[in-house]
Amino acid sequence: MSTLILFLPLAPSGPTADYSYTLTADGHTALRHASAPAALLPEPARPGGEVVAVVPAQALSWQRVQLPNGVPLGTGQQTSRLRSVLEGLLEDLLLDDPAQLHFALQPAARAGEPVWVAVCDRAWLREALQALESAGRRVSRVVPEFAPGPTASGQPELFALGTPEEAHLVLCGHGAEQAVTVLPLSSVALGLIGPAPVDADEAMPPVHAEPAVAALAERTLGRPVVLHTA
Repeated sequence: MSTLILFLPLAPSGPTADYSYTLTADGHTALRHASAPAALLPEPARPGGEVVAVVPAQALSWQRVQLPNGVPLGTGQQTSRLRSVLEGLLEDLLLDDPAQLHFALQPAARAGEPVWVAVCDRAWLREALQALESAGRRVSRVVPEFAPGPTASGQPELFALGTPEEAHLVLCGHGAEQAVTVLPLSSVALGLIGPAPVDADEAMPPVHAEPAVAALAERTLGRPVVLHTA
């Protein structure tokens, strides 16, 4: 049994679109990692193998809403009524027509409580998944690259990602609701975390950077970074 984890490209998918992927047997150690068109992606070993699609942070908008009591939730209960409720709650928060968007609730969401909703372009997601299925790589799970919630360090964390030409920052664990925010790679991003510690012994929030943008991140942010591979 193995798992094929792949990143959905931001550009429209097609026969020649490349997918960055990692093949793993245990979810921790990479057996292989590279990029390839859908038809040339490795197949996970059977039985029990699965294909997991990762939605890039840049393709997602995270919205916080209060679900009313009585809304059906759980497996098999993602009904048109729930869709209508979410469209009503999110209508004033979104720039695009809700009918053109895909909504996904956080795990273990409960009616009557605040929940996170991941929002992305519906046509883009459908096209990406159909391209993979046409190539025999049917996706069993779709997950976000980053999600709201506590970080490993228990404090806000910054991730510098991308290429020098298209670098960006992802701020995780931000604020009381531990939100996720995507920002340009700039020194302004550090100001969103809060003031620098007064005590020299107090740790600054860590900055993780992919190798391609590590030097750029250090110059831009004026501080050392921790290498972080995709």
